[in-house]
Amino acid sequence: MKKVLILFGKCNWRQSRPFNNKNYQYSYEYFYTLCKKNGIQMYRASYEWYDYKQHVFKYAWIYKGENANWKRVYNIKPDLIYDKTKARMEVYYKKELISQKYRFINNLEFTQIIDNKLTVSLLFRKWSKKSWLIENQKDLANYLPKIKSNMVVLKPLMESGGKGVLISKKEEFIRKVRIRNPYLLQEFIDSSSGVPGVSKGIHDLRLVFVNDKIIYAYIREPKKGSFLANLAQGGSLTIVPNNKLPRSLFPIVRYANKLFETFQPRVFCIDFMFDKKRRPWIVELNSMPGLYFTPAEKPSMVRMYNELLAMFKKELDI
Repeated sequence: MKKVLILFGKCNWRQSRPFNNKNYQYSYEYFYTLCKKNGIQMYRASYEWYDYKQHVFKYAWIYKGENANWKRVYNIKPDLIYDKTKARMEVYYKKELISQKYRFINNLEFTQIIDNKLTVSLLFRKWSKKSWLIENQKDLANYLPKIKSNMVVLKPLMESGGKGVLISKKEEFIRKVRIRNPYLLQEFIDSSSGVPGVSKGIHDLRLVFVNDKIIYAYIREPKKGSFLANLAQGGSLTIVPNNKLPRSLFPIVRYANKLFETFQPRVFCIDFMFDKKRRPWIVELNSMPGLYFTPAEKPSMVRMYNELLAMFKKELDI
């Protein structure tokens, strides 16, 4: 049986089970069971559990079925690694070392390209708000006047889930914000008019891809009083059928697929916002679409898991 390891970030090996959230656990158990029925044993491990001398994962979790539940295993040499780590420079370095012995999905060069918000803004200049790299207080003071909107956005160069994103009025940035790490400064996108034909109100719209194919899409809307629609920031999620997606997105999709066609296979997502003129703007790209789905999203879950399974089988020659 072939071995695929899903690689995660920092994790306490001594905890009694790999999940604290039952809904997350159900999603992974469904996926691991599906893969096992198709000749693939799935593993779950942190990059911290890798032995750089022996070139093995010292520890990992596997799912043994409803009765046996999750079980610890040791000294794993996977045939393929599916990368689910967060975008951090320390992690990139560790993954580069691991990749000397093991194949990754996604390609690590692809991951670094699309997880860097400045790089994305340059590659997709036509559909991205003008961005400035901010590395200190002087940069902030120099570039803030160039922003046309009263509201401005400050994003960490390489984070996800809305972590570290600041949205405020210009004058408050100068008074309150202290720059300690590189950030991206951008004009605020007023998305309060919603997605044409889909929703009304503040939003972002995520399209999830496996290679060239849109597997599913969903709207995220922020909790009351917030501009951040990320689920990690308390936002809500609604699946959008592919046939309901605004046609104005399709030129961007074609451009992205042409741009990234050298990276095979690839799994990624694009986040959009629509302004008051119904024009789509790219918010960010992400190389780590989630594997968690709520019960209401099960059709999308099954579709995504089957696409990932087909991708694994192709890569493993099954």
